[in-house]
Amino acid sequence: MTHPQPVDVAIVGAGIIGCSIALDLARRGLRVSVFERGAEAGQEQSSRAWGFVRQQGRHPAEIPLAAEANALWREMTAQRGLAATGFETNGILTPAETAEDEARIEAAHRDAAGFGLRTRILSPPELKGLLPQLAGTWRGALLTDGDGYAEPAAATATIARLAAEAGVILHTGHPVLGVALRGGVVEGVETAQGLCRAGAVVLANGVGAAGLGRRIGLAMPVQVVRSTVAGTAKAAPFTRLAMWGPRVAFRPRPDGSFVIGNGYRGAGADYDITPNAWRHLRHFLPAYRRNWRQLRLTMGREFLGQMRATGSAAPGEPPVNRAKLARNMAAFRALFPHLGELPMERSWAGRIDLTPDVIPIIDRPWAGRDLYVAAGFSGHGFALAPSIGRQVAGWIADGHPGLDLSAFRLARFTEGNAAGARHSL
Repeated sequence: MTHPQPVDVAIVGAGIIGCSIALDLARRGLRVSVFERGAEAGQEQSSRAWGFVRQQGRHPAEIPLAAEANALWREMTAQRGLAATGFETNGILTPAETAEDEARIEAAHRDAAGFGLRTRILSPPELKGLLPQLAGTWRGALLTDGDGYAEPAAATATIARLAAEAGVILHTGHPVLGVALRGGVVEGVETAQGLCRAGAVVLANGVGAAGLGRRIGLAMPVQVVRSTVAGTAKAAPFTRLAMWGPRVAFRPRPDGSFVIGNGYRGAGADYDITPNAWRHLRHFLPAYRRNWRQLRLTMGREFLGQMRATGSAAPGEPPVNRAKLARNMAAFRALFPHLGELPMERSWAGRIDLTPDVIPIIDRPWAGRDLYVAAGFSGHGFALAPSIGRQVAGWIADGHPGLDLSAFRLARFTEGNAAGARHSL
């Protein structure tokens, strides 16, 4: 069987990354099809993110992407309205409680300032004046003008809708079984409905990208981790600031509720030992050794699920970490005693594609083959997506991206040039 319409580009994955790439390609006049194994676009990690859109606290290699993405988030919101994205630039505070925390935010400040971002360190009195309800003793905080947050489900749906309006063909419930190569040349993608011929293929399917790559000899060191998130009940609104603190992170929602995640100091994700983790253990060992006290390694449902996975169906609902929910909620209530025992109303978990150095793989790994990878975003894909769309689309259409993406090459792991998980925060 052959899919009826050949296209210029076939994209695997209709999350926010895949849809952003498709949108930019379609705006350049290319014929694009996006294949999604789930029933709708963005139903996996893209709709489960915290929603932070930050430039500060990034690995230096990511800062140019984050700055471009910030401008594109603003542009999209101006064009489609606040309800379409939920993007607000009210700021993200990163406070410091200890001397070690203070060194972290100072390093992040230097990185951000080096790229021309308008970032500043707040003194304790300035922090108190900005957020008087915040309890605790703080040494200061980092704040970057223009940083903010968006609503993941709404924003992902908007980008998918914009892509469809631009002419992208979105195939949901349509899993890709493999990348078709003939004589070393990309021929298209193999689906359950047959071959879709394409001049170029993009693997933008998050936790599924490593499996598809492996079938054509592409080794991608990606570990699946789970992030657990909470949503609180509504409270009387008192701040529009978001915060990434040492023990807990939060962002406010328009109705007075909060989205609650982990802090920057401790382990935020559950490391589920999976088949791909064993394959690439040597790449992850340095990070395991550095953080062994904070890791929660498990081998159970997720391992068995990936052993059985064929790529032909969306994975089941990931389990939440109840203990982590309780700790994060307790830390949030301690920050704002005036809220009392603000209850948690909902919780969810998402699967994140993590690389050993915690920055993504954005690459055309084989010269002469029009196969592109945009995966391993390590929880950063939501914020960076508009820029990733522009850069990968430019690479395909013009032969080169507009920004230097060399730090994100897949070969960095085998060449010993991985970034060493260097994060300011």
